Amino acid sequence: MGDDGSDNDDGGLESIRRSFDSIADAYARQFQDELGRKPYDRAILEEFAASLPAGAPVLDLGCGAGGHVGRFVHDRGPSVTGVDFSEASIEIARGLNPGMSFVVADFRAMPFGDASVDGIVAFYCLIYGGDEDVVGALRECRRVLRPGGRLLAAVHGAIDGTARESRFDDFFGTPIDISMRETTPALFAGLAERAELRVDELRARDPYPEEHATSRIYLSASRPS
Repeated sequence: MGDDGSDNDDGGLESIRRSFDSIADAYARQFQDELGRKPYDRAILEEFAASLPAGAPVLDLGCGAGGHVGRFVHDRGPSVTGVDFSEASIEIARGLNPGMSFVVADFRAMPFGDASVDGIVAFYCLIYGGDEDVVGALRECRRVLRPGGRLLAAVHGAIDGTARESRFDDFFGTPIDISMRETTPALFAGLAERAELRVDELRARDPYPEEHATSRIYLSASRPS
């Protein structure tokens, strides 16, 4: 998506996958304990986990090399499967989280059956590519959720309210090629509605001092019954 919110012809998802493969070790070291510094995120994930029965199947989209968001939910009762398109990240996540299952997959075409999961967490993975990439992933979320199943997504928001992309070419000395979307609550909710999800709640917070300087947008949505 460009500065005007329009779609790109090429969302650059393959360069993003390669980038995350190349930084998987460093990414896990940097982020596997980040929830300890984020009380708001812990609280909203606690709410999500508490809303589901013990053992409920849940997907953690964009689990990354740390697998820490899914682990946080998994430790509170649901049965979480981490999903990421970076094979190197999944390999490390498996080693760090031996009690969980992990799958390498594209969010736009996931290898799970229709109406097969009770919940999905998607923290900071729906921030790449164009609008159609994000809507495609959200449509897959709707497909695999059971009627009434819940999605909890977190994305980066533009501090000044103007949607844009930020580009990153280095991660602690490793070259990368990643463009990241900064959106607004209304724009993100609109993409979820295009995917025929019911938007139940939108929340936002300012960044913590040690975080990248974007607002954080949290969308709770569900598959209509």
